[in-house]
Amino acid sequence: MAAIQLYCPFCGQKLSIETEALRAQTTCPRCAKGFVPIDAIPRDQTLPALKVPGTADVAPPPPAEAKAPAKKPGSLAGQVDTILLPPNGGPLPIVPGAQRTAAPEPAAPPVLDGPTLIRAVPPEPATNASEKADALAATVPVDPPAAEPPPVEGKPLEVTVPAAPAVETTAPAGPGDLPPVASDGLAATVNEPEAPAVIPPPPKAAPAEGAISAELAARASTLLGSVKVGSSKALGFEHVALVAAVAAVLSLVLLAVTNVGALRIIGGFFGTISLAATLLAGAAFWLVRSRKDTSAAPAPSSQARNALIGSVVASLVLGSAITGGVAAATGSPGELLRAKHMPPPKLPPKPELPPEQRADYKLKREGHVFVNGGLLHVPPKFRSDDGAFDLYMHFHGNTNLVEESATAAGLNALVYTVNLGNGSGPYEDKFSVVGVLDQTIDKIQETAKKQGLRDARVRRVALGSWSAGYGALAKLLDVAKNVERIDSVLVLDGIHAAYLDPKAKTVDPLRLAPFSRFAKLAAEGKRLFSITHSDIGGTEYASSAESADALLRDVGAERGPAQATPPRVTTKAALTAFNKGAQETRLEQTTEAKKSGMHVRGYSGQTPDQHMAHLVQMSVTVLPELAERWKE
Repeated sequence: MAAIQLYCPFCGQKLSIETEALRAQTTCPRCAKGFVPIDAIPRDQTLPALKVPGTADVAPPPPAEAKAPAKKPGSLAGQVDTILLPPNGGPLPIVPGAQRTAAPEPAAPPVLDGPTLIRAVPPEPATNASEKADALAATVPVDPPAAEPPPVEGKPLEVTVPAAPAVETTAPAGPGDLPPVASDGLAATVNEPEAPAVIPPPPKAAPAEGAISAELAARASTLLGSVKVGSSKALGFEHVALVAAVAAVLSLVLLAVTNVGALRIIGGFFGTISLAATLLAGAAFWLVRSRKDTSAAPAPSSQARNALIGSVVASLVLGSAITGGVAAATGSPGELLRAKHMPPPKLPPKPELPPEQRADYKLKREGHVFVNGGLLHVPPKFRSDDGAFDLYMHFHGNTNLVEESATAAGLNALVYTVNLGNGSGPYEDKFSVVGVLDQTIDKIQETAKKQGLRDARVRRVALGSWSAGYGALAKLLDVAKNVERIDSVLVLDGIHAAYLDPKAKTVDPLRLAPFSRFAKLAAEGKRLFSITHSDIGGTEYASSAESADALLRDVGAERGPAQATPPRVTTKAALTAFNKGAQETRLEQTTEAKKSGMHVRGYSGQTPDQHMAHLVQMSVTVLPELAERWKE
């Protein structure tokens, strides 16, 4: 039995199928998918066998065929006739030498004369119309020979059938019938049944133009279709784009105006995301408005997914580029960190006011004014343009020496000095009353107004003490309200505390608690706490050196060796401070510890004169630090 060549409908593999297996289930050896071979034959390449007019006169049928029993229609047993079809659906070729006959009258549809199989020639490559016409003309002879040789037995008989009206069979194919075809002019060539049939693979459908944009538009239109803004209005991509644009503007403004590193990072992140969302929502809005076929989303495709991923990535890249440009224009985090270590910019000097326009124009500067148990002094170079002034309150020490020291250090503040006798007890008793500091400051402010300072008001307050005067500081610093008002504390060889264990030299932390709390604020940079001490040892209480060591332990600061000699002080009060005939004593520094605003300096000496030197030389030790801090 003859074999038929056809192509697998799934993978296009060329197969050779026996005619007896055309209706049996067959598995493709390449893709391992099953199909029925006869179903794989294209309908436009099947044609029923026709009776060829005039063939009886040319070649009578063989005797064996005449005696053969009648065959049932559609049976594949026995002899098989094969009809050659032209490739690519073109016209059937006219075989040279075939018998020409006149065009017959339109006839009824041809009927099958026995079992017939179709041999399809593989399709030819598509050509243009001119090339196809030339190829067809080359196959048609102009002058066929007058006489044709008789057919030779064993060779195929080729007969040309004139063109006939188109006949289209619309009846569906049954299980045992071949599928119907449409014919518009038939040419049949009878060949040997053993020739294999070749079925071309089904052509692949080309994607329609604009399929990717249509799919994206359809999916975008269904994304927000079910979300409602109000009672009837649906949420659209124009709303999403507007909200994202507002968020992007706010993020960029935050990035541009803030100097905090964490806020800049947050602004940059949300700026990038909101900008990308604005671009994507705008693109989706444009797609939905420009496409008309977005009623249903088509099946997903790899091209559409790739386009969507590329759009998201491009939007994120563009958003990050914009936020990066804003961040670079307003300063990077590295520049902000470096700015913290840079010195503050120098401000232009304030315009000089005429003396008669300043608030201190009529201020009296001579002498002292008694205020609440102390003396108020106005330094000769004190100046206030608007009436605001700083106040330095010193406890225990020669009044003239303190005033001259403040002037020599360049401290632009009013000086208030309190002396209550020897020992720290009187100072502790007077200033242990709650509210005494506020009362004293208010009275000093009123006195300044009476002395001629227009609109007088206290701005910053500093406390200082020498020796026993630390008792006043201990009580004043023990009140939280006072600590909020006090900016700086200066202690000259004077902090003492009792021992918890005299043998172990353990300092009572409760007595040092007010100083310890203020020292922690200074170590954080919020206050100024400057201490000097000598090596004078205590007997029944801790010395100033031991108290300073305890405070350093509380703030986590360590001492280091230091060798320095403060400059000599030449003020009148300093030169006459020591006993007559005694040699002037000067401080000799040995150690130092500093942590932000916490500063401790240790000096050698155990004599009364070396103890007195801390007060005499305060204009070159602690007061310059305060003057620098208060400098405007």
